[in-house]
Amino acid sequence: MSSNLVRWGGFSATIASVMYALTTILSLFAPQEVVFDSFADYLLEAVFVVALAGTLVAIAGLHALQRGRYGRLGAAGSLTAFVGYALLFVAATATTLAGRETLDAVFPLGVLAVLVGSVLLGAATLRARVLPWWCGVLLIFGFPLSVALDVAVSGAGGLVLGAVWALVGYALLSRGGVLAAGSARGDVAPETKSP
Repeated sequence: MSSNLVRWGGFSATIASVMYALTTILSLFAPQEVVFDSFADYLLEAVFVVALAGTLVAIAGLHALQRGRYGRLGAAGSLTAFVGYALLFVAATATTLAGRETLDAVFPLGVLAVLVGSVLLGAATLRARVLPWWCGVLLIFGFPLSVALDVAVSGAGGLVLGAVWALVGYALLSRGGVLAAGSARGDVAPETKSP
């Protein structure tokens, strides 16, 4: 079951990466209005919702892969990042349904939780040494960089998140394939298998 969740996490991270990049592309052609007045406004927010949903599954895959190796720090980071992305997902879904920005207090809380959770999860990923070191670095610096870039150039942060989750998805898919092959042969359990 764990190797399936890792693979699903990899696939979902890949889908999320495409959706994050697509939000940047869509916002270049049709910047989103505060009150939605076109199909493009709804489409942009719906794509963002799909990206967030994919990220939630990717975090679950990261946790499934590393939970036996990254201790309390990783569990806390994983949970905090998951809750943060879940808050963003709820706020974005409500915005899509309402056709305007809603749940104004929820979005900043989600951003803060993602920021803290991603740093903790990235540090735990570096320490666990189950995934390549660059996955931990991407988790630590990817979200803050995307927020800073989004502030500087509206919508551009999606490209950074797209790159981060594409690479993390690749690592999860690579590692998930190794776990599935090892489980099929009866090798050491995925949680205790060395990198």
